[in-house]
Amino acid sequence: MTAATSKLVFSNRTGSALKLAKRDVARGAAAGFAFCVVLTTGFAAMSAWQCGGVCLPETLDNAMLSLAAGLLGLGPVAAYGGRR
Repeated sequence: MTAATSKLVFSNRTGSALKLAKRDVARGAAAGFAFCVVLTTGFAAMSAWQCGGVCLPETLDNAMLSLAAGLLGLGPVAAYGGRR
């Protein structure tokens, strides 16, 4: 991607580049962490229900994957979603 193309892709209606404030980053991180907690709790409960106990390695794997998905997938949506 060239500099001209990236400037075009990452510019808003007024033509200025989008900038993230600390509040936007915090909102994205909070959404990612909340997604991780909810998803990991759900998967651990489902695992305990099916197997009769919580399998710690499986729960840790699910926690790491859901944290990555939350921060990289949901975080930017939440960070830019609060802008008007």
